[in-house]
Amino acid sequence: MKRCLFAVLLTCAFLQQAAAQERVQAGDAGLDCAAIAAEQGNMQKLVEAGNSERTLGQAAAGGATNVGTQVATGQVAGSMFGAFGGLAAKLAGVAAQQVVEDKLGPDEAARAAASKAAARKDFLDQLARAKQCESGGAGRTLSAAEFQQVAGAPASGTIKVTPMSPPVVAEALQAPVRTLDTAGLLDGNLNLKGRKVYLSEFRLLFEIGGKVSASTRGGYFLGSDYGSTRASVNYTVPNIDVAAYQLIADKAFEDFKARMAASGVDMQYAPPEGGAVYDATENASQPGLPVFSESNLGHVQRRFLVMAPTGMKLVPRGWAGIGAGNISKRIEWGGKNLEGMSVTQEINIAAHETSGSGSSIWKRASAAAASSQLSVGNATELLIQTHVNGGIVRTSRAVFLDGQFANFRTVSEFDSDKDMTSRMVGTMQNLMGQGANKVKKVEKEVDLDATAMARLSLQGIATVNQAIAELVVR
Repeated sequence: MKRCLFAVLLTCAFLQQAAAQERVQAGDAGLDCAAIAAEQGNMQKLVEAGNSERTLGQAAAGGATNVGTQVATGQVAGSMFGAFGGLAAKLAGVAAQQVVEDKLGPDEAARAAASKAAARKDFLDQLARAKQCESGGAGRTLSAAEFQQVAGAPASGTIKVTPMSPPVVAEALQAPVRTLDTAGLLDGNLNLKGRKVYLSEFRLLFEIGGKVSASTRGGYFLGSDYGSTRASVNYTVPNIDVAAYQLIADKAFEDFKARMAASGVDMQYAPPEGGAVYDATENASQPGLPVFSESNLGHVQRRFLVMAPTGMKLVPRGWAGIGAGNISKRIEWGGKNLEGMSVTQEINIAAHETSGSGSSIWKRASAAAASSQLSVGNATELLIQTHVNGGIVRTSRAVFLDGQFANFRTVSEFDSDKDMTSRMVGTMQNLMGQGANKVKKVEKEVDLDATAMARLSLQGIATVNQAIAELVVR
């Protein structure tokens, strides 16, 4: 009777805690630093109680149950199936372990409570910083406006996103552009002095998705078989507004032309009469007709939306780039002191981490990650290619733009270590003397903030434009 009463009281206490987990609560404005710290501790306990990760105790208990189940099942299966009894016992044990670990882990109510507690703790963390609790004492008193600013702030690590759209982007692009350091940004030389230069294309590649992966190969060493591992993260921008990107491309081209004019180079933007060494005949992306390109560096792949200024066409490309072009026209232009030029810039939205590849004998795990990082810099494409003298310029480093501009959201995840079917297959592989293969896949969607994306990408492109302007006058 006493045990039942204790269980009821414990349940009631948990429900009261769970009910008091709204992110912002009445009376929070009056909390001092000591009260905030106490509430942070309570929320942390709820977060830990709802943690779905396997702990050492849970794994040990699951393993003990697995052994007991295998013994019991083996006796029955051995009498029925003889030599196959061991296999049945192993598979039944894996299934039993999965059931026990699920029961040992937190239930749905605990996980839901943990999610709310995490949100409240994040608010309390931000409130503690605003009150400067790290300095000790009760903390500074916030005005009503200051408290509301904290209460309405997004969760740490995330931003409030305004989706990409032409009106928002157009307004964002009105802000003045401040270029960043250009020292050591470009690698190459251009000989444009005294030449009339026709710009064939100003090509901008905006990353809208990609993949990062890592893997290990299965191996056999000193009597042990090691299974393979593979980790991959795919990410994509789900809704692409080509018209919004067009505004960024047009503004970036205006900036390029202004910097070329200031450099004194004789740059022409209209197609020359009689054709060029490379004729631009292909369309870039247009509303309703997006054009994509991809780069593949093995463990890192990126997918780009191909943009150009309004009305500008692009030079066709094949597996070898823009190819040889019109050789007779190159000879003719060389005699007339004319030059053609192609410019391509990559605007990347993700930073990649990968453990690469190797043998499972020496490397037992694979790790891959993709996170928010805006940068301008070409990993595979040439920044500048001149058409007559064959001048080539590359970016020797990327321009990294500080500031949050996107949220990378995980929308699905598969982990073979947490999938019962995969674990059963792994057990069968073990029984056959093979190492179990492990796989983890993560799918993410990227929510871009229109204002930040427009301003930061333009800042990066303008920085590269300035570096080009400095190069052409050397």
